[in-house]
Amino acid sequence: MAKSANLLVDALGRPDRVGLLLPLHWQTVALLLAGAATGATVVLVEDAGDLAGCGAAFVAAQDAEAALDAGVDDVLALSGHPLGAPAGDLPGSVLDYAREVPSYADHYGGPRPAAPVVEAGGRPVRLLDGVGRGDRLLTSLVPGDPLGASVLLTALAAGASLVLLREGDAAAVAAAERVTLTAGVDVAGLRRLAPKP
Repeated sequence: MAKSANLLVDALGRPDRVGLLLPLHWQTVALLLAGAATGATVVLVEDAGDLAGCGAAFVAAQDAEAALDAGVDDVLALSGHPLGAPAGDLPGSVLDYAREVPSYADHYGGPRPAAPVVEAGGRPVRLLDGVGRGDRLLTSLVPGDPLGASVLLTALAAGASLVLLREGDAAAVAAAERVTLTAGVDVAGLRRLAPKP
């Protein structure tokens, strides 16, 4: 998180809006926190066209060209590899996040924003009720989905654990991971989070 925040400030000039077009991945969480730490509005999207107005964007490699087409000045691509490997071949003006970020400091000492602003679906993300520090929350929702963004931020704010389900048997994963809540997936016997009406 600190390296990414320093990259945003030192290399990209502290953009006001930082877009994320990324799947369920640990790097998505780190980049969301990095953008918020710099005081940027973090914009979680499901489509590259929604990155318009962002000074910088972190995207999956296959979305790099579309992010450029949306008018983003600085596009950094991620491979989606579980260990954060480089993305490989990219358009000439797109930076490979895995190759850029290692050279930045492991401590971010910039000013702390009063309150982080995160948007999804064109609106500020709202936290959900009913999640506590000891909860283990199973979700298959992508961060760009407004409910997916709420689930992600709620878990972070509560100190709960997130269990990300990309594919597979939700009930088996829930049992193996001792899940206490779900969002975007149904498992018999577990409470499912839903947005407030």
